[in-house]
Amino acid sequence: MAEGGELRAGDADREAVAEILRTALGEGRLELTEVDERLAQTYAARTYADLEPLVADLPATLPWQQQRHLASRSDEKPLVITAGWSSEKRTGAWRVPARIVAEAAMSDVKLDFREVSTSLPRIDLEIKGGMGSVVLVLPEGWSVDTDDLRSAWGTVKNRHQAQAAPGRPTIHVTGSTGMGTFKTRGALFYE
Repeated sequence: MAEGGELRAGDADREAVAEILRTALGEGRLELTEVDERLAQTYAARTYADLEPLVADLPATLPWQQQRHLASRSDEKPLVITAGWSSEKRTGAWRVPARIVAEAAMSDVKLDFREVSTSLPRIDLEIKGGMGSVVLVLPEGWSVDTDDLRSAWGTVKNRHQAQAAPGRPTIHVTGSTGMGTFKTRGALFYE
């Protein structure tokens, strides 16, 4: 059985690479002649190993790479951060797992992603709210999806609803704010 890059690529895989190349042209990352050359190689590619080098120098994650990465981390334990009587925070260059649980019982949880380096396309954040707040400080290009976050008594202030930039993650937030607040801030607006 073939593994990794030796798996056969399909038409949808070739189209995903072609779209990344077209986007790179529009963003000024590649010249038209480079895109033409790479598109010819894209449509001639037979395996993932043929396709991956064509976009390796671009800020994009291919669909099959995302699936491999998520599958490799699916058994990983979530990071659980509990703020009882005192605030809890993660700052600096900390390792971000695929899943985080933030319990803001009586105090605040602050997650500062400004110095984080991650290749995850999606980070799942579950809020177990009490009376504390959960604050995310995000670098440019990150996105936060709060559609599945409940807030009966609390409030949700999300400044990062736009689609994530290529190569940047989306934080998918679930759970409940309780009586607290959930908010996102950009790097320039952090207090």
